[in-house]
Amino acid sequence: MGEVTHRGRWHRRLDAVCADPALLRLVLHPVVDVAAGRVAGYEVLSRFPSAVPTEEWFRAARALGRDADLDLVVLTCALARLPHLPPGTFLTVNASPTSLSDDRVMAALLAHDLTGVVLELTEHADCDPRDLIGPLTRLRARGALVALDDVGTGHSGLLRMAVVRPDILKIDLQLVRDLHHDLVKRSLVQFLGECAGRLDAWIIAEGVETVDELDVLRGMGVPLVQGFLLARPGDDFDPLTAPARHLLDASRAPVPAAGPHPRHAGRLARRTKTARDVAGAVRAVSEEPAPVVVVDAEDVPRVIVLPPHRPGDGPRVEPVETTLAPETPVAEVAARAVARGGAVRFDPLVCTDGTGRYVGVVGFEDLVLDLAATSAHVPAAPAHAPAHSTAPVAHPAGPRPRTLWRRGA
Repeated sequence: MGEVTHRGRWHRRLDAVCADPALLRLVLHPVVDVAAGRVAGYEVLSRFPSAVPTEEWFRAARALGRDADLDLVVLTCALARLPHLPPGTFLTVNASPTSLSDDRVMAALLAHDLTGVVLELTEHADCDPRDLIGPLTRLRARGALVALDDVGTGHSGLLRMAVVRPDILKIDLQLVRDLHHDLVKRSLVQFLGECAGRLDAWIIAEGVETVDELDVLRGMGVPLVQGFLLARPGDDFDPLTAPARHLLDASRAPVPAAGPHPRHAGRLARRTKTARDVAGAVRAVSEEPAPVVVVDAEDVPRVIVLPPHRPGDGPRVEPVETTLAPETPVAEVAARAVARGGAVRFDPLVCTDGTGRYVGVVGFEDLVLDLAATSAHVPAAPAHAPAHSTAPVAHPAGPRPRTLWRRGA
């Protein structure tokens, strides 16, 4: 009986919104072009007339077989915003892959010139990606670009990528969260970037909430980010705020172009957590498997505590006997790393400034990736484009350079 009542309650809620779209509130979440320091596009997000979270509405609609009904209302309201879209930006609208088989949904989409519209296929429903080819071909003929949501998790796998051939890959926020502490996450983002390059697609990193995450993504060449650090959802097509622009200008992400110019340790150094005593560092590493550096009262590194080599072992405590200067060439850093014996060969190296104060650690995997990028000699675009430039720099509103992923690499 309770299940029947629950389903009936959701049917009534969905009926109310479908009958009166004015009950639906739409907000716009900016996507930021980190190189140009401006908003590149806006994602339309739904807010419903209850305290129930948005994802619960879509989950209930799928369970009741009414996801197309709900998508139709949201898409109709979202596309009504198109005439007000600022020049040189794009508008992202979300739809379940299964909704594209509904004639009403397709009619609502095809009724518009979709130039400047990004159709984001949501991650929540599984379907045979081959069923999407026909509908997506028609939508692309009207000017739409196609994005895959939450790439790296769930249904947005390699097969869907290969069949759909998306114009945009959105990296799931779970891969972005704390990636400055996680070499595996950075490697996966790098891999997805290489996939995007092969597809001639754009990369958007979702859920960017800290400066460290932004710095790492910019250093890897990710051109577009979305998250509360730079912009929150709002009711209007708001430009990037002055504090957000200042944050981008102050970020340490600008990187020299690939090629014959020397590359230095300071560019790869990532500041980890620090502690004033070994016991505190061991506790921190036990809670989160990432390096912690023990510094003295002058911020001089004395000990580095590292995750164990094998499960079941405790954190490793290693004295900081030698350090790197930020200006040390990457090739020399690599040579010093491999000259170390045994298992410590693959441990991070500690970088300090001219006064001996702690700067960060250089991970072995980062060294390998950096040397690989250097050997490829991939041309890179300038790290920053003029703010007054009217040409599209790094967003789907304009043509996509093949070297996009490598910007600044």
